[in-house]
Amino acid sequence: MRIDCRRAGICRLASILLAAAAIFAASCYSSDYKKEIAANTDLISGLSNKLADYCRVQFKINGREVSSEEMGEFYYALKKARAFSDMTKGETRQSHRDFDKLLEQYAQFVRAADQYRLSPAPDAEKTATLLKQHEDIEKSADRVRQDVQSES
Repeated sequence: MRIDCRRAGICRLASILLAAAAIFAASCYSSDYKKEIAANTDLISGLSNKLADYCRVQFKINGREVSSEEMGEFYYALKKARAFSDMTKGETRQSHRDFDKLLEQYAQFVRAADQYRLSPAPDAEKTATLLKQHEDIEKSADRVRQDVQSES
């Protein structure tokens, strides 16, 4: 059996280029991860703030009730953030584990707020509970941000 030296050299070069591309892609992924988790954390935190404001005004803005369609932005953000989490499922960083906890808290907050929005009468105790959930989300978002900083 005879090996073509030219072909072996090309295969070796292709292997080296493929390895270099994989290393480059991994480094891009790493920097993209930090940007993506920061952006998703900020999105969830910002929408949590907005939803807390809705809770404070009993889901009434300028004399009208907040609609189901308007609530859709909170669910959409959750779906988007969960998609990011699913794409990075193998990630072992603390920021990812804390981000998943943040998403679970946010999901519970959105569901509870939406149920409260549909309730017939304002309830100070339920509002206080919702605002406490919001505070917990903010603490979790800060934890994710701190994790990302310490992982740099």
